[in-house]
Amino acid sequence: MNIFKKFFNAVNNSPFSYVAKKDKREVITLIIIIFVALFLTKIVQKVAAKSAPKIPESELSAYNQRIEELNEIYREKLQSDTLNRLEQYIVSRYDSLTLFKFNPNTVSEKDLERLGLTEKQIANLLNYRNNGGVFKSADDFRKLYGLRTMQFNFLKDYLYFQDTVQPEKETVTIEKTSEKYFDFDPNFITREDMYKMGFSTKQIEAFMQLRDEKGKKFYVKKDFSTVFFIDNQKYKELEKYIKIDLNRLFSGKKLFDLNLATVDELVEVGFTNVEAEDVVKFREKVGYFYAPWQLSDCIKYDRANLLKNNVYTCLSVELKKFNLNTIPEEELENNPYFTDFQIKKILEFRNSGKQFKHIADLQTLNAFSEKDLKKLQHYLMF
Repeated sequence: MNIFKKFFNAVNNSPFSYVAKKDKREVITLIIIIFVALFLTKIVQKVAAKSAPKIPESELSAYNQRIEELNEIYREKLQSDTLNRLEQYIVSRYDSLTLFKFNPNTVSEKDLERLGLTEKQIANLLNYRNNGGVFKSADDFRKLYGLRTMQFNFLKDYLYFQDTVQPEKETVTIEKTSEKYFDFDPNFITREDMYKMGFSTKQIEAFMQLRDEKGKKFYVKKDFSTVFFIDNQKYKELEKYIKIDLNRLFSGKKLFDLNLATVDELVEVGFTNVEAEDVVKFREKVGYFYAPWQLSDCIKYDRANLLKNNVYTCLSVELKKFNLNTIPEEELENNPYFTDFQIKKILEFRNSGKQFKHIADLQTLNAFSEKDLKKLQHYLMF
């Protein structure tokens, strides 16, 4: 009580004279009530803890076990709700199968059926083995074309590879690698044929997304070398087997490469003589086209929109690139993608002793729009 009395007197005699004593007392009273309430709460909790009945250890263990069982049921229910129809089928199918250890390099077709593989999956596996393919690890088996991830998860613990073909025999299959290749058109090759040629599932799906979803077309053999997983060595192996059928690609329609077509050829596919001449002059000045839509930069928009479907661009011709730090002023003036104002800003930047190190440096000149930069990025080098 002495503590509260001293506290009350200290606050009451504080220098804050602009607060009435009555108000000070009310604040002090409220603070005391809060402290008392907290003190009583602690006492009640201690009394309740002492008087609460103790649950036997056996009952507590059973209770916790039941909670865990309910959690497991919930997780299974949650999983079944999130599985698609195919995954649910796989789960139900493998619940009824008796799995066993197997070596994917030697397992028989009949045993593959007992392991739950489909006819198509079995055919892919046997075809891979017949072409000299060897499964060296679970990761190799995972790449089997058509094998579902959930299916692999059921089978991976039953894999073994101790009877795998010895290294000296593998060397023989490497020498015969080219034998698995055959003529193909990248515009029409199927998933199954790519798998037969040794491409992994991941590579095949990436290729199909590039071609079928993003609209990538292959006009010449060299276009196929731009696919990210085709390195120089792989391209050299495949080059003689690549057969581009432009007639099939264009459904019999005659088209020309915009970067190689002559004035007469452009006229043949619908351009007027003046338009064809303008296109040829423009591509010489800008350094070739990287896309048919660039036609709108040299002929009327409505005509360009109509005629762009009569031509195509490919990698048979490389774009002419230039360095902004060294290109002569007269070449800048001759390039249709630069205005007089932009050229002036570029020269001022160079004369100030600075150098362009990235296309972003052009943004600092406040002379180029985002559309301008998207065009120029194809022609600049630093």
